[in-house]
Amino acid sequence: MLSSYNVSQLKEGDYLFTTDSGIVYSVYMLDESLYFDAYPEFSADVHTLGFDMISNPLRKTPFDKRVRITISNIIIDYLTTHPEKVFFFVCDSADAREKSRMKIFELWYHQRQTDTIEKYNESIHTADMDIYFSIIIHSKNSLKNYILSCFRQLTQSTAEKLKSY
Repeated sequence: MLSSYNVSQLKEGDYLFTTDSGIVYSVYMLDESLYFDAYPEFSADVHTLGFDMISNPLRKTPFDKRVRITISNIIIDYLTTHPEKVFFFVCDSADAREKSRMKIFELWYHQRQTDTIEKYNESIHTADMDIYFSIIIHSKNSLKNYILSCFRQLTQSTAEKLKSY
């Protein structure tokens, strides 16, 4: 079985790792409390996860399963250490590849599924756009059911607002 790459934690929520090909990735967590500002019970615990290739000595980026494994392990380790935290993300639609991103993240989740980390998806479909949301939460998060209810409410209210434009 493949293992993850060695990860350097620069500070809490900010990580770097280098692949066997010399490609350097940054994995970072950002505050996403504004999405859930109507829910002060947990809004401060909501983050998004991002990752970027910050250095690539190659012309083409080779497919590397260990990148997925490494990023998945960062998520699992973080939520295991901080079960009250929540990851919320909206698949970027700037290049019209949001559905592909959602499929990839769903595949990653199922390939590295654990009993302690849960992922929930929602989507909004309008005449002009499709928006894909996900939330990743620790199964022992004391507010899990409430957070999931708020997540669904946020999706419904956003859909209603978009349809009224």
